[in-house]
Amino acid sequence: MDESLKTQNNIFGMEVLDGTAIFFLIAIGLIAGTIVQLFIWNKGVSFITNLVTGVFGSVVVGSISMFLNFPAGLLFGFLGSLAILFITNVFHLQPDVNH
Repeated sequence: MDESLKTQNNIFGMEVLDGTAIFFLIAIGLIAGTIVQLFIWNKGVSFITNLVTGVFGSVVVGSISMFLNFPAGLLFGFLGSLAILFITNVFHLQPDVNH
């Protein structure tokens, strides 16, 4: 990528999809998966599944938004991971059993 284009994109606040952005998308996905697991506790899917799903949603949605030159790609990554985590956990909810 041309250096002048990188500078121009950074002036307008658009992220560039590089190793640093992917690292932050993975970190955001891990944080989102942990937050969802704390709220759902043991009614939905397991902790590892929440982490993997959070990372998957964050990287996919965040990289698509950065590829399409939307501003705030990391925010889209966070919202995408929450959306995919919501869908995953809603279809695996288990009712509380009181004995």
